[in-house]
Amino acid sequence: MMNSSPQARVFISCGPQKATDEIEIAHKIAEKLREKGFEPYIGQEDGTLKGLKENTLKRLGESEYLILVHFRNERMYKPREDGTMLDTGKHRGSMLSNEVFAASASRDVDFLLFEEKGIKEEERISRLVEVDFVEFADRHGVSDLVAEKVEEKKWNPKWRNELTLETGKKDFEDTPHISMQEKSFRYYYIRAKNCHHDKIAYQCATYLEKVKILSTGEEREFDLMEFKWKGITTERVVIPPMRERAFDAFRLRYDSPSVAYFGINQLIIDYTGYLAKYSLAGPGDFEVTFIVFSENFPPTRETFKLHIGTKLDDIEFAKASREEAST
Repeated sequence: MMNSSPQARVFISCGPQKATDEIEIAHKIAEKLREKGFEPYIGQEDGTLKGLKENTLKRLGESEYLILVHFRNERMYKPREDGTMLDTGKHRGSMLSNEVFAASASRDVDFLLFEEKGIKEEERISRLVEVDFVEFADRHGVSDLVAEKVEEKKWNPKWRNELTLETGKKDFEDTPHISMQEKSFRYYYIRAKNCHHDKIAYQCATYLEKVKILSTGEEREFDLMEFKWKGITTERVVIPPMRERAFDAFRLRYDSPSVAYFGINQLIIDYTGYLAKYSLAGPGDFEVTFIVFSENFPPTRETFKLHIGTKLDDIEFAKASREEAST
């Protein structure tokens, strides 16, 4: 099993948060969600198109749920014939809230909408969607309203719309020689888990993307060759919801434990040159990056640290931290 349960990500949009109480409300909502086991992210206004794409829209695209709090902005007035201004009693809505809603409309994501009383009808998001929404007048009660609605909708914090890659100290296996009297190879595995609570991952295929030699900083890239899934011969598999499939990361011979042979699927490869290329000679320390593609899930990329010594028991294989993987 995985080391920990996945946490559903909740994107919290409270508009540009120009007022102090709006910032405070956003953080109170995040804390309420965190207590329920979710991973919240507070969307921020970004003044550049690049920032909008790389931060706001990227985070929104990765999230399983959306909390949209539409605060009213400046009060609206219209001119009278005598030159004075008439108070309409209405307020403008948030342009950012409307942009976030528009960006989320193309995704199949559960969301909850909360709108402050007094927003001009033409700028209300609730007029665009046929879903229940909560209208509020007291800003200080919004975080409690959000917590109540999340409970009522039975949002599940223990899933994600993604595949994850993991390995542990026990994820290896010794295989016997054909004579059954001695061992021949030691295989190391990586487990790909479907973290979605009800969606099957179809046509999953795994590849080695690159290897970094830590002593020199040199990086080696590889032609994409499908890796072999444990125990089967097909190059693609389905992974049911909340289940996992292991694939061969690499193997070492008992009589040559300082050379790792990556687990490409030799049953479908007809060029023997790949067998030599897909190997790694030690002793040494390496970072190895794998990627898994699926027909209906985002690609998943993870980097693992590999230490190769002169004996089988010298092998160390574990997932790199996010900081290590990004350097």
